[in-house]
Amino acid sequence: MFVTGAATASLLGAALAESSGGAASTLIVLATVSFLLSVSAGGAWAIWRGRGPVDAQVERAETVSKLAHELKNPLMAIRGLASTAVRLFEQMSDDERSEFFRLIDEEAARLQRVAEQSATAMKVDAGALRYDLRDEDLGALVEEVAWATARGEHPIGVETRPGIGVRADRLHLSEAIANLIDNAAKFSPPDAPIEVGLHRGPDGTAVIEIADRGPGIPDERMEEIFRRFARWRPAGYVETPGAGLGLFITRAHVDAHGGKVDVVPREDGGTILRVTLPTQGKGSG
Repeated sequence: MFVTGAATASLLGAALAESSGGAASTLIVLATVSFLLSVSAGGAWAIWRGRGPVDAQVERAETVSKLAHELKNPLMAIRGLASTAVRLFEQMSDDERSEFFRLIDEEAARLQRVAEQSATAMKVDAGALRYDLRDEDLGALVEEVAWATARGEHPIGVETRPGIGVRADRLHLSEAIANLIDNAAKFSPPDAPIEVGLHRGPDGTAVIEIADRGPGIPDERMEEIFRRFARWRPAGYVETPGAGLGLFITRAHVDAHGGKVDVVPREDGGTILRVTLPTQGKGSG
């Protein structure tokens, strides 16, 4: 199913290239990326297959079904956009063509994120992730990730303390922080600020906080949002896209660092997602 859908997108991209020349090369690249990502997602599932016979087979089937559902929407969007462009390319203005390519790029990025998160989640469940822990300046890492993570129209404030060192896998801890910022951006009003902070807790631990001004998370949902393929959405955000894997992956990465993730309601509305990590020495801060 994955290969068929992505291959269709590639063929549509090729058809557009025939009708429009080099201007469609971006579409071919994006459609080809979707094909390769779909294949890689299937490869990641092979890791999952080592989990054991009966119950695991049912669980695998459910996982693949959910993964297929998450990949279906961006693939269908790419296919629809390419198909429309094949038919109407000559009649489109330059602005309309640019908008089509922008939308295809957006859907391809969404497809890539789903495929990568699914592969990571399956590795987590299979115990196949490896963490290369090294001494890191956590303040510098938080600053770097906070400013680099896409957040739409949300303004962001970043406040860190110097001298907080941790033993961390830079790649995976960065992914965990980026997932939290992405979650805050998805589930708060478009122009609402996101606040990222780092300080030292009373017990000497490192505390990273990502605060939003969204609708908040009810107590009975606080554990559910960390499950694999979590489907719950707050009122007003039911149609927000996402595979429901970001917080699942974040918790796994933080656990591997000897830390924990907590959900803390804000008194003035919104949610704080708090990561607590062991530190390397007291330092300053």
